[in-house]
Amino acid sequence: MTLQDQMIAIVLTFDKYAKGDGDCSTLSQAELCDLAKKEFPALCQNQSKDELLKGIIGKMDMDGDKKVDFKEFMIFMSCLTMALKESICCQ
Repeated sequence: MTLQDQMIAIVLTFDKYAKGDGDCSTLSQAELCDLAKKEFPALCQNQSKDELLKGIIGKMDMDGDKKVDFKEFMIFMSCLTMALKESICCQ
């Protein structure tokens, strides 16, 4: 799988979850929780997953509209990827 294929997969994943409430341009809080639970299963094994999800949503919603648009989603995904790189490189 090429990097381009992986980027397309991210776009399609956002779109898949965003269309749940009829507004395909943003993720609602419920849609984002659904995405996190299904796409990041390790997160759901954490006992304090509900608190983690609330914190993640708060950080992703940069404009405070209680929704996450694609730009906010990608900024967060970039930060998450950088954190993952640090954890992999430090092992």
